[in-house]
Amino acid sequence: MRVLVAVFMLVAISAHAEVIEIHDYIPPKVLPKPAGHWNPRALPPYSDEAIVRDAWVRVWLLLDVDAHGKVQRFKFLSHPGYDLEPIAAREVWQLSFDPALDHHDRPTETLILWRIEWPSYGWMMARFGSIAVWPRANWFTGLSPVMSVPCAGSGPMQLESVHPTYRDCSQPDVSHVDTEPWIDRY
Repeated sequence: MRVLVAVFMLVAISAHAEVIEIHDYIPPKVLPKPAGHWNPRALPPYSDEAIVRDAWVRVWLLLDVDAHGKVQRFKFLSHPGYDLEPIAAREVWQLSFDPALDHHDRPTETLILWRIEWPSYGWMMARFGSIAVWPRANWFTGLSPVMSVPCAGSGPMQLESVHPTYRDCSQPDVSHVDTEPWIDRY
């Protein structure tokens, strides 16, 4: 009889037992890399407002990249202003990646931070005569000419420079990650 009661209690307890599943985020072993056709020196197009206002703008985005390396959706972690959001969106949808790999070397989806930057139009034209690509680093020092431009809020501009300007040195602000809406591909 005791065995029967013990089995009955075990069945009763199991029927009402709560199952808790814990899904922990395990970062991929290999992060996604931009596909071979991506040119890291190419600059995105400028909006008319960014040209007229001679703005130096950096925007941070959170990309949701699927297991095939395709961006499925993204969100702005900072908004560029100057009518640059549609241009940033077009740039994002043109991206493709070699997919991230999990710990079993299988392609997996992941989230990545992505930066798009527009240097000051006037600075680029005055120094390099073009807005097509980022300036090359100095062959001797290895430093980009961009590094000589002071960050916004860092102090007075170098007035002796060819085109006085400040650059946007902002870092991603992840405090908005839960409140910003996802922008889906379709």
